[in-house]
Amino acid sequence: MRPALRTAFAAVALVGTAAASVTSAVAVAPAVPTTDQANCVAVKTVPSAFGGMKVRLVNSADDGASAKLLTSRGAVVATVDQSRPVDLSSGLKITGVLGAKPVFHQRGQGGSTPWQAVAFPALTADCTQRGKLVRTVRLDARTNAQIFRVNAGGHYQARVFQGGKLIRFLDANARSGAALFGGRTLVLTPDGTTLTWTGAATAAHPRLGRYKLVDGSTVKLVKRNGVYGVRLTTGHGTFPATYAKARPVVLQDDNTVVVLAADGTVSNYIHGKSRQKAPVYLGA
Repeated sequence: MRPALRTAFAAVALVGTAAASVTSAVAVAPAVPTTDQANCVAVKTVPSAFGGMKVRLVNSADDGASAKLLTSRGAVVATVDQSRPVDLSSGLKITGVLGAKPVFHQRGQGGSTPWQAVAFPALTADCTQRGKLVRTVRLDARTNAQIFRVNAGGHYQARVFQGGKLIRFLDANARSGAALFGGRTLVLTPDGTTLTWTGAATAAHPRLGRYKLVDGSTVKLVKRNGVYGVRLTTGHGTFPATYAKARPVVLQDDNTVVVLAADGTVSNYIHGKSRQKAPVYLGA
């Protein structure tokens, strides 16, 4: 066992006989992978190369692949992810950390000790970056979006990077995809067009009820079985409620664009308006 790991283990094993359990040879049975494909996240736990420990593998379309080395009690000893895909002192590394098929590697000793490879749990096709990079859109000084064409029949994807790190993934397959981060909203259409704006969104988990948009349209924020939804009313009438179970959903009628996030945030953009404003609460 490496000295660096011994130090880390000591720091998290201060109670009772935890120190003995860390270095024991008790096997950790791999857990069945759990997937939340609506959120584009898949998780799997595998045994560590160090006895009595385990590794939690997370494959996320928004954040890339990550792995956490855990004690038997669940304390985090070391982490590898897109910021640091290799930690030689802990015997951990990820290849293809932002790729479609990332692989986790671990070993219990350094030098010529061979690496043990484990594939990360897979995401569905609509959660996995594919296609050809066609352009990069600069959103601000620290943020840009890479736009990928999956096919010419109405399927594009985008990856948002901030400070060089992947922070969001969008899929627009027959219908528009969206992302909200910080004060910015980004919409990607199935033909590859992007629309972005700032400062025209409610806070997360706002009050349920009716909100007025700057063009006079209204949205009613509702909730069903714990899931937020919005019902858009424009000059063309009231449309059926649309629910954001996981990824943001996009509603549009002519010049009015509304984005609803899973946390209830409502963002809107009105084409032709020089200034975008957040929806104003009218009441229940």
